[in-house]
Amino acid sequence: MKWLWTNQKVIFIAVLLFLCGIILQITRTQMVLKMVDNEDILEMKELVVSANMNKEQTSDMNNPSYCIVYDETSVAIKNNAEKALEYMQKSTRAYDVAKGQVDYDRCPTILLSTPYLKDLGTVEDIENYVSAGGQLFLMNVLEMDAHFDILYRKLGILDFDDFVMTNGLHMVSNLLIGTTGETYLEESLNDVSLGVALTSEATIFMESTTKNPLLWKAEYGEGTFMVFNGGLLSEKSSRGLITGAVSLMEPDYVYPIFNTKVFFIDDFPSPIAKERNDLIYKEYKKSLASFYQSVWWPNMLKSAANEDIRYTGAIIESYLDNVTPPFDNVEDKEYVYLISFGRVLIQSGGEIGFHGYNHQSLTMDQNIASSFGYNAWTSSEDMEKSIRELQSYTKQAFPSYKVTTYVPPSNVLSEVGRQALKNSWPELTTISSLYLEDLTNRSYVQEFEVAEDGIIEMPRISSGYVRNDSDDWAIANTLTGIGVFSHFIHPDDIISTDRSGGSWNEMYKEFDAFMKDVHETYPWLRAMKASEAAMGIASTLQTTSTIEKSNNVVKGNIENYLDEQHFILRTDKKIGRLENCEVTKIDDGTYLIKALAAQFEVTLKE
Repeated sequence: MKWLWTNQKVIFIAVLLFLCGIILQITRTQMVLKMVDNEDILEMKELVVSANMNKEQTSDMNNPSYCIVYDETSVAIKNNAEKALEYMQKSTRAYDVAKGQVDYDRCPTILLSTPYLKDLGTVEDIENYVSAGGQLFLMNVLEMDAHFDILYRKLGILDFDDFVMTNGLHMVSNLLIGTTGETYLEESLNDVSLGVALTSEATIFMESTTKNPLLWKAEYGEGTFMVFNGGLLSEKSSRGLITGAVSLMEPDYVYPIFNTKVFFIDDFPSPIAKERNDLIYKEYKKSLASFYQSVWWPNMLKSAANEDIRYTGAIIESYLDNVTPPFDNVEDKEYVYLISFGRVLIQSGGEIGFHGYNHQSLTMDQNIASSFGYNAWTSSEDMEKSIRELQSYTKQAFPSYKVTTYVPPSNVLSEVGRQALKNSWPELTTISSLYLEDLTNRSYVQEFEVAEDGIIEMPRISSGYVRNDSDDWAIANTLTGIGVFSHFIHPDDIISTDRSGGSWNEMYKEFDAFMKDVHETYPWLRAMKASEAAMGIASTLQTTSTIEKSNNVVKGNIENYLDEQHFILRTDKKIGRLENCEVTKIDDGTYLIKALAAQFEVTLKE
């Protein structure tokens, strides 16, 4: 009996210790959840957004740095040039050829959007302007007219033939940062260019895969001709070519960038289907939930640690398609996944954003909703109720956490939906949808900007686990133009037939190689969660930077300086003495300047 009593005591103590361990773990978990606090983001928001709202819009129309000549057929090229130069904080003026000729005396640099040299005036006008030190960027395939016949040698062209088809682009230089030797758009480009051979004095930056020159520079007198031989500059994805070309037209060129790398996981955390997925079960012998917890998420965290990524998850509460109240179905609430995934997401340096109560885009247009298989909302009030329910759901898991970023389901957001978000969500700071054009006109397409109502618009550039031709081109251009890598994926891409496809093992290898390539090519990018990136972008947007160059000294002055700012410097010279800044070489003849004060200086050496 004594032996039995002793064993019972041992068992009792063991059970008691086990229960205490569980209680302690639960207590620790609750403490962690309650301690997750990001109030500093909202404090920073007030500072940078108010600075943007109070920024005086200065436009030097009488003395612009860049003049853009266009006609009704080249408006898209003109618009892209204006926006690229706006991000570079350069003043511009547009000249419509139907309303008169460009004023050479007021234009240090001219960008011609049309294919006609005659739109700039006489042959003598053009020759005299460039010879005297003017910079002329020809942004369209030129017509072989009388002006061309006289000027083509001065443009760096030795001989020319008829128009030819262009399939694929080969980067001869690093006009796009980090791309020397790379080939793009082999599978998707069908463009037209003029068949040309260049003089030995011309500097070529880009050619077709069949070796036809597409972008080059020719010095003439004291000035420069920059010639683009294609139609790509009408596309938003090619804006980096404009930035790169402008930055190489004159020596020791400096322009600001945002310098951020941000990565979104849409639909994460979210409810996970309970039924077995045949594809996953065949490969891993696991349920979908078990696969995400034990395979997918550890893989994603490994890539984040190795390739310097901070994830922003955009959560979904329910996959039911209801667009009318009530929105508090107890069966929908998956706190286990929200807490387990969300906690690690935050602890790994990432953050939680909102995707929606469910995956029904906030639009009342049934035609748009139907194109995605969704239901249209019937009122803004119902939209607001769904957002409030999502906030309540999140607060149950993370009581002190402030969610500030919104990602529209399927990248669709109407004006009514946007207002509903503002009405029901006071902490809303950032909306992240799409950057590139949408030919269907269904998507919420954005620029990087602070909207008039104070919301930071911060679009995504690329998507998917597996890289593709078009995204690679857009990434290279956007990194050169504004210094941004912004990408998104969905956890369920592996089981979705209309997204990436293939096995997870294959997909993950390609994804990890993709992220490794980005990290190794652009190691200088600052990995950020969405809220940090938004604050950094808004901080840069509210500044006005001026650059002065004299006697091999580059001087920068930043109005409305709040925090460190970043610039690209293109120069063939060596870096000397630095004042209030740090300089890092990121490519041949290309440097990243980190400005640590409102005034900074970089001394260059021959």
